[in-house]
Amino acid sequence: MRRISRGRPSHATRVLAVIGLLVMSASPASAAGLTVITTYPAIEVDPGGTATFPITATSTTPQRVDLTVDGVPDGFTASFRGGGSIVSSVFTKPTGEEPPQLELQVKVPDGAAPGKSSLTVSARSGAEVVTVPLDVTVTDRSGGQVSLDARTPALRGSTEDAFSFSLTLSNDTAQEVEFSFAAEGPAGWTVDARPSGEAQAATAVVAAGGTATITVTANAPADAPAGRHLLLARATGGSLTAEAQLGVELTGSYAMRLTTPEGRLSTQATAGSASNFSVVVQNTGTAPLVGVSLSATPPTGWTVEFQPETVASIEPAQPATVAVVITPPSNAVAGDYVISLSAQAAGSGEEGSASADADIRTTVETSSLWGFIGLGVIALVIGGLLLVFRQYGRR
Repeated sequence: MRRISRGRPSHATRVLAVIGLLVMSASPASAAGLTVITTYPAIEVDPGGTATFPITATSTTPQRVDLTVDGVPDGFTASFRGGGSIVSSVFTKPTGEEPPQLELQVKVPDGAAPGKSSLTVSARSGAEVVTVPLDVTVTDRSGGQVSLDARTPALRGSTEDAFSFSLTLSNDTAQEVEFSFAAEGPAGWTVDARPSGEAQAATAVVAAGGTATITVTANAPADAPAGRHLLLARATGGSLTAEAQLGVELTGSYAMRLTTPEGRLSTQATAGSASNFSVVVQNTGTAPLVGVSLSATPPTGWTVEFQPETVASIEPAQPATVAVVITPPSNAVAGDYVISLSAQAAGSGEEGSASADADIRTTVETSSLWGFIGLGVIALVIGGLLLVFRQYGRR
């Protein structure tokens, strides 16, 4: 079944439904558990335009799903697209994982007459079939309309980047219209829409048959997860509304901190002996760190070992503890020394790379054995002197 809520038309694709719920197969208890959903099952489009239906297919277990569409009117063309290519099947992922990107594009011919056409998408996996009914309504252009189009509707970057979209607002009506603008995004995002070049303006007047350029800016919160995030830009003028969906692909931020469990960057060691302490590599970014290796720059003659030398991966906001074994040379002079430690995450160029450093102040003490030996030497010297005085002092 599906639930549809009416909306106002946008440019080439006016969304008539807000939420489309999946249409279940005839055997809902099937082990395959195939689910097919479309967010907007009814779309309004101009002659010569294209109606695009985003489709999500999931299942309890990965499986191949063959796709067909029935009821395509004469002159219309319909094709499934995924990964930048035309496809006829999709391999699903288990429910809860990110589903493959898939959409149905229905191209309407230039001379199409106004009216509604009903199509049916069928998804088949073995004996299980799921169907989703769709509606494409061709509009009458005689009354004029407004549209909002993005030159680049999808951008990619990290949470440290500021995203800027340039959109064209077209007024194809017979009169000038004053538009106000709004934009929204996921919770925590800062999204704003304004006429280009007008930092303080919140509205713009567009002449009949004219256009205006709109700039939408978006900033993600520092803790936003990596992945695809959707934004919505809207222009409203009286009873006219135009919308455009925008996308941001967050690669995640890569950062780390190197410290000790207690936060104290100091330790003690004995000359000629191995000493142990621990360091903590903290993932302070929003993307996993992969292949984190540690290295040290110790004083001359010192040895430093890490256990382990490489951490396979560290999830965001998670720590990894590494044991450090340091050995000063046996002839090291007592005092304070500095060992520079570094952690480096593997990456391709800037993608996935991060590093952190920490200086560990190390206080070296000489072995107590040498103290006892020194005391013994002193005792022998004193004893020898006493013996000499006793033997020669009587003469």
